[in-house]
Amino acid sequence: MFAKLFHKATQSPQHDVPQGSVTVTDLDPRVAVHYGIPSTASILAFDPIQRLLAIGTLDGRIKVIGGDNIEGLLISPRPLPFKNLEFLQNQGFLASVSNENEVQIWDLEHRRIASSLQWESNITAFSIISGTHYMYIGDEYGFLSCIEI
Repeated sequence: MFAKLFHKATQSPQHDVPQGSVTVTDLDPRVAVHYGIPSTASILAFDPIQRLLAIGTLDGRIKVIGGDNIEGLLISPRPLPFKNLEFLQNQGFLASVSNENEVQIWDLEHRRIASSLQWESNITAFSIISGTHYMYIGDEYGFLSCIEI
């Protein structure tokens, strides 16, 4: 039955579109839906209170999976791997650090970047201070900074 419906849908009449009238700039291909764990998964973070698992990939995507069939895909504007990923526990935000030292705070409810900060030196240590809106960032020169999110 599915095959019949599929064949029926693919045999719909073609619209008369002049050849060459659609250019590459007219198209905006992007991932709309993704199911399962990405094949380029490289880092994980877990929020035990909300029971959410975040999976960072090598191409700048973050897959968030949780109970009650919660599943979301966050796509960074720059397709770079993540070297740190951590939830602000039970607050609906996720912090990520890319390999190019860009710190991004993701709003999970709206599935977008809430704030972003480009760090000037190489970030070597990163941690959210539990129960607060602060994070520690350590860099290659031994500096430790406390940042308010």
